[in-house]
Amino acid sequence: MIKSIKELKAKEVLPRFIISTISIFFMALNYNLFFLRNDIVAGGISGIATILYSIFKLNPGKTILIFNVLMIAISYLLLGPKTAGRTILGSLMYPLFVSLTSPLATRLYQYTNFKELVIIVLLSGFIYGFFNGIIYKMDYSTGGMDTLIQIINKYFKISSGASSLIVNATIIFFSAFVFGVEKAAYGILVIIMNTFLINKIQLGISNTKMFFITTDKTAEIKSFLEKMNSGYTFMKTAGGHSEKTKDMIMCVVPTTSYYMFRKAIMNIDPEAFVVIDDCYEVYGGQLKERFPFI
Repeated sequence: MIKSIKELKAKEVLPRFIISTISIFFMALNYNLFFLRNDIVAGGISGIATILYSIFKLNPGKTILIFNVLMIAISYLLLGPKTAGRTILGSLMYPLFVSLTSPLATRLYQYTNFKELVIIVLLSGFIYGFFNGIIYKMDYSTGGMDTLIQIINKYFKISSGASSLIVNATIIFFSAFVFGVEKAAYGILVIIMNTFLINKIQLGISNTKMFFITTDKTAEIKSFLEKMNSGYTFMKTAGGHSEKTKDMIMCVVPTTSYYMFRKAIMNIDPEAFVVIDDCYEVYGGQLKERFPFI
């Protein structure tokens, strides 16, 4: 079993590397084409590079590289070599691509110089979040402020979400003084889009809902499920207070049938105890041909 897992991981290394490299390339192009030219600061070291470029005309690629190398060293000392090793590739590749894509961004600028800044923000925010999500899904990282967030999380016992909020809010705060409150607000919008897309790409889109139904009218609900041609599973449960044993029915239904299904269950048994949750992936089962997940 251990050997097969190692072989599986070895086979995945090259495809994951290629996909991550392509994603980092497009993130770097997006930075040069949209963020840097429009003074959009979406947090992170690239946001710091944008601020420093505006004030001191420092080369963004070199600035990001210097900060990333510094973060790798800090990560090695405070988080250990294993954690630092995961960020080395992205930390070096991203600033390299930022420098390499700068001439390409100049050529493409005439086609992407939209009059409405809102369009630029939405487009760049989507590209940023989409490819960032793919990089995280491939278990890679562009390094940078991710290291600082992990350090805050480890040594100050602050959650990763709160740590990320503190770091990015500080960068956005300084960007407001340099580029104005409106540009800072656009940066916040990009961060929100980035977070949303990363979560969706990593977890997937919930096309189904999972129902856990505890009821005294098991036969009626079973009959209803069979009429729907829906698969289901019975589980024996015991109430925490009453200690009475009952059957719990677990079933998965398409999100499009969610409201109809919930209403039907409550009509059959208004006293039923129902727990409903998002379901991201389903394998096998009676309706597997109706759930074409990737």
